[in-house]
Amino acid sequence: MRTGWILLTLCLAGLWTPQASPEELRVGAASSLQDALRAIAASYEKHSGTKVLLHFGSSGQIMSQVRNGAPVDVFISAADRQVDELEKEGLVLPKTRRVIAGNALVLIVPSQVREAPGSFEALASAGVKRVAIGEPKTVPAGQYAMQLLEKAGVADSLRRRLVYGTNVRQVLGYVERGEVTAGIVYATDAKAAGDKVRVAAVADAAWHDPVVYPAVVVTASKRRDASVRFLDYLSSDAARAVLEEKGFTAGEANARDAGPAIVPDGAGAR
Repeated sequence: MRTGWILLTLCLAGLWTPQASPEELRVGAASSLQDALRAIAASYEKHSGTKVLLHFGSSGQIMSQVRNGAPVDVFISAADRQVDELEKEGLVLPKTRRVIAGNALVLIVPSQVREAPGSFEALASAGVKRVAIGEPKTVPAGQYAMQLLEKAGVADSLRRRLVYGTNVRQVLGYVERGEVTAGIVYATDAKAAGDKVRVAAVADAAWHDPVVYPAVVVTASKRRDASVRFLDYLSSDAARAVLEEKGFTAGEANARDAGPAIVPDGAGAR
């Protein structure tokens, strides 16, 4: 009680001003970005004073959350499809959209297993009991995986042996624990797993849609200026160095669409 009176007296005397809470920015991002984004967000917070609150999940899950009005300022997907759908519905601002990184798909097996499939075509072998991929309906890594399995000519023979993960990190976990014969994940996930898994094959990029990470400001955000500043930082040399250190390929430096990216906070919010 005494402390409260002292603070009140100081405020009235103009000798002490309460510290304002730091600005907060809510970012919903694909699970495969979590290691890189945590490092980038920590650096950005020191640089800007803005608190970045990160939420990770499959791109499809976060897309649904944006549709349902979740408090998301920035959405970073692991594919164009989810951002395209939200753009058609007017739920994201197309002028702010940019690709911040790229990735590759790899076939991984438990590191302790000696006899394992060494190619995507080899997955059709009867000795391959279960193969983990992301759920194609909501996980871009799963969508890419189905495309390359079709291209490899093994999709039909594998359908009853596929195990679906709710995000790519769950697929990685299945392989790490030896619960499946093999799994298809991003190269960055395999790198993050270290010696827990072994890369058996790298997918030909021509066998699936390009793996890209588009970032965009959500229309309902009341922190649009802050959101665009964060996107600018994601395209900076400092952020790209972190992404490349984690195994991602470089993204585009500029927004995909021409025109000014800054949109006044709250303007036209739905």
